[in-house]
Amino acid sequence: MKDVIIIGGSAAGATAGIYCARSGLKTMLLTKDFGGQLLLTENIENYTGFKSIFGFDLAMKFKEHLTSYKEIEAEDGVEVTGIEKKGENFLVKTKNKEFESKAVIIATGKRPKKIQVKGAEKLEHKGIHYCAVCDGPLYKGKTVVVIGGGYSGIEEALFLSNIVEKVFILEYGKELGGEEITRKQLLEKKNIEVLTEVEVTEISGEKTVEGLKFKGKEGEKEIKVQAVFVNIGEIPNSDFIDLVEKTESNEIKINEKNETSVKGIFAAGDVSNIPVRQLIVAAAEGCKTAIYANQYIREK
Repeated sequence: MKDVIIIGGSAAGATAGIYCARSGLKTMLLTKDFGGQLLLTENIENYTGFKSIFGFDLAMKFKEHLTSYKEIEAEDGVEVTGIEKKGENFLVKTKNKEFESKAVIIATGKRPKKIQVKGAEKLEHKGIHYCAVCDGPLYKGKTVVVIGGGYSGIEEALFLSNIVEKVFILEYGKELGGEEITRKQLLEKKNIEVLTEVEVTEISGEKTVEGLKFKGKEGEKEIKVQAVFVNIGEIPNSDFIDLVEKTESNEIKINEKNETSVKGIFAAGDVSNIPVRQLIVAAAEGCKTAIYANQYIREK
């Protein structure tokens, strides 16, 4: 029996684990991978205390800090498949085991949303990618396209511009999103071309990606590219739980104390319906959730 089980090992989960351990709670953290989407991020420049740090390095610092507490048991490479009530407690299920706790904190974050256009399913993992850091080096000297000109799309394009010959950014809206400082860096790159108010209609190729069609203000056009990097949004990793109330987009609904619709189950970070999704906000949400989870357990 644990006091609290935390599901997820990135900023929200790791921070929640640290605060639970420091509160003297018997804590278990289960995660598919420490760092989550941090492992897909090349460089982070907006996390307080680090002017610049690689995503992987920050993820490992989270893990090192977390596992330094003897009160916490952490398991990596574990996928949670469900959560059930057991009296006043909870059963957290994985493929091979079950764990029991008095409270649960869900901090599983989000995953990239897949593109749904003609040719996309056929060419999945054959030139269509969702992580420039992971797969960008495969296309040294090539021409690639980034779909989505928001925060992550700009970051991906900047990373790719140092490897490939040419990067196209296709943005559905009238202008790019992201931060002003990164937009400025983007516009200074001579091998990046930005196209706004366009809609992708097809990704073509036989064995691998060879081209991409899109509709814009001047009608339909086609460009020759060797890879497509998709950044069109994210999906909450909340499919494994049906107990709690969710939004239409599958985000877990929480109140100001990070409580879900089920007493004893809390949620933190991007998997929840918080309005701001930044790494530092997720960490703060993890801290807040652990404090309220501790209060709930002590009152029991």
